[in-house]
Amino acid sequence: MYILALDMRQSDCPFIDTSEDFDVSYLLTYFDFQNERALSTRFYMSAPDPEELQNCLESLGTKPKILNIELLSREGSLALLTTTVEHTNAMDIIKRNHGYIVGPFTVKNGREVWRVGFDKKSERDNALYELEKTNDFKIRKHHRLTLEEFSKVIENLPVLVELLNSVENMTLTEKLTLRGAIKLGFYDDPRKASIKDLSEIYRISRAGVSKNIRRAERRIMPVIEKLISTKLKEDLFD
Repeated sequence: MYILALDMRQSDCPFIDTSEDFDVSYLLTYFDFQNERALSTRFYMSAPDPEELQNCLESLGTKPKILNIELLSREGSLALLTTTVEHTNAMDIIKRNHGYIVGPFTVKNGREVWRVGFDKKSERDNALYELEKTNDFKIRKHHRLTLEEFSKVIENLPVLVELLNSVENMTLTEKLTLRGAIKLGFYDDPRKASIKDLSEIYRISRAGVSKNIRRAERRIMPVIEKLISTKLKEDLFD
């Protein structure tokens, strides 16, 4: 499996159009890519205030490629919607080359990030060749995932999601401190950076650095323990 994250600018995408005209962002979390003509989506739409959200909603409903739109829920400046969207040129290219969606799309400021997969290198290469002719895009990430690796991801998906949520729930200070500790060698053997070193870099007290690291560790260690426990069970019963 070949997985790509594509930073895309489509001229015929209603989500891109409205993200240029309004201060909104989209997180598209569900796709049904099977229809030959249209794509069914489910997504969150956010704006800085309810008025901007309403103006964008009204504009989105008038776009030619929007075949159907339904507002599922709304709270303040956040809305959950479903749409049926006529295929854009890029969507047709991905589908024609047997590509498929492997993750959420994000759209903001006139650009969107696609996460798509291909089973064959030839299909991936042909899709990129066709996209280059008609679309403005760049590859953000590109990697190959074997069937065995993909199976491991699926088997451990709930715990992996929990781990991601734990990282997301860290404060900015906790993320910065823990990342710095890892990158600068605090966890290396022998240790390359001390609490004192991190304190001087981040200009906070040694006690503050130590507290931030412990708090960050407390968020992720229980989830890592779950992963280790799962692997131990597999090792014991192999």
